[in-house]
Amino acid sequence: MAEREGKTGIVKTLLPLIHDLVTEVPPGQVASYGQIAFVVSAPSARIVGRAMATLPGGSPVPWHRIVNSAGRLAKRKEGGESPEQRRRLREEGVYLDALGRIALKDHAWPGPSWHWLEARGIDLEELVIKSGVLKRRGIWANWRF
Repeated sequence: MAEREGKTGIVKTLLPLIHDLVTEVPPGQVASYGQIAFVVSAPSARIVGRAMATLPGGSPVPWHRIVNSAGRLAKRKEGGESPEQRRRLREEGVYLDALGRIALKDHAWPGPSWHWLEARGIDLEELVIKSGVLKRRGIWANWRF
């Protein structure tokens, strides 16, 4: 029980930062749950998923631009992908291929600006070092510092 409460506390603490970062992902680009988690130092990508699930209907946070590291839409707890997510991405010119993947080489978000990181006290050099140590793959191929 204590572990569960701990995770809830982490989500509540990181929620504003996660939502703020997701707002930086522009139309026509996508970021992964792991990419967002990495930047805000969340212990797992699932926390980003929980943060997206807490958004109220009509929220200006572009939750639909967050996908899994393979460029696929995440499965919802109700089962299957979100048709609304697919529709919104299509409106922004982001399409899924026949295997249900987004071409990350064309649509991966290169990450937040140096200004955004600095304004929130996130050390760019630490991110670069941590990224190398963790050998991040997938969507990170397009991340530009």
